[in-house]
Amino acid sequence: MQETSRTTSTAEHPASRFGSATLDRVMALRAPEHGVLSVYLNIEPSEMQREGYEATLLDLWKPLRSRVRGTASESRVEDEITRINAYVRGWKEAPGRSVAIFSSTPHDAFIPVALDVPVLGGARFGPRPFLVPLMAALDEHERYCVALVDAETAHILSVWMGRIDERIEFTDQVPGRNATGGWSQAGRARHREYHVDEHMRHVVDELWRLNRRTPFDRLIIGGPQEALAAFKMALTRPLAAKVAGEFAGEMFASDAAILERVRGIAEEAERAHEKALVEDILVRAPKRQLAATGWDDTLAALTEGSAHQLVLVDGVTVAGCACPDGHAIVRWRVDQCPVCDKAMEPEPDLGAAAVHLAMQTDARIEFVRGEAADLLRPHGAGAILRYQ
Repeated sequence: MQETSRTTSTAEHPASRFGSATLDRVMALRAPEHGVLSVYLNIEPSEMQREGYEATLLDLWKPLRSRVRGTASESRVEDEITRINAYVRGWKEAPGRSVAIFSSTPHDAFIPVALDVPVLGGARFGPRPFLVPLMAALDEHERYCVALVDAETAHILSVWMGRIDERIEFTDQVPGRNATGGWSQAGRARHREYHVDEHMRHVVDELWRLNRRTPFDRLIIGGPQEALAAFKMALTRPLAAKVAGEFAGEMFASDAAILERVRGIAEEAERAHEKALVEDILVRAPKRQLAATGWDDTLAALTEGSAHQLVLVDGVTVAGCACPDGHAIVRWRVDQCPVCDKAMEPEPDLGAAAVHLAMQTDARIEFVRGEAADLLRPHGAGAILRYQ
């Protein structure tokens, strides 16, 4: 296949929003002979002007060029750099808070992905897309739901990867506190309480419908104190178990204000989840209770397909060997793949290879930070197992 330098316009390849279909396209991209250039351009709010993000992009090329200088890949990388530079210069404005681009000119592949969350910037050239920054962002920004309620109104927001992708808003008719009529004050209060309870059950029903359509990992609730108390009483046990925190919210607050208010709650819940996960692995692994620690045992579990969840320290990796078809990854020198007998190749980033293998075997992926990272770092990696 003849290699040619080709520019790509934004009209031909508009940046798509990240979703499962986009991830499938990227995962299907394989170029063992010609290579794929993966680029993660993190656009700081202060650098939204063209001069800022173009300068950031040019800085990404320096370490990449250093790695491929004098190798057979040097000219191929320059082809892809030319293509991506032209594409970014064609933006009228940056399409997202960050952008991931996967390009392989000989395979006529060019996949730009706009993200609403920051990623770790960088550029990597190899036989397959480099997915670690994308998967780390996906893990950090899991889907959660915000339910802002008062006595008669509800705003329900489904939030994923930093953006609101679904909303439900409604108002139920609830009698006022000072409704007129022949009722006693106590009777009016009971009548109003009944309708408030009906409203809260309506909110719970909508949350269940949303969770069936697009399951969310956490629920954050907000509203006036009295309404929150009634809402928590109405929550079913499974929904109550998803509650990660609550806040005093105003019903007329903007989407941006609500997301800013709950961002810290979501981050704190994620750190707590990561710490509990790592502590569980460290307790169970020595007892061989469906858990593994250390690169060797974790990679062996991935190769065997027994890993249910791969757990990595964000930004930490090691070198080793990998099957060119992704069947096996090991830290030590092995001549042949134990699965397909092909010659094993040096792999400078076993963390990236582990992410690919986890995705191929339907294992969940968790990148840990903070206290959880401090606990796991001495072991390198860990996993929850399907069987042992």
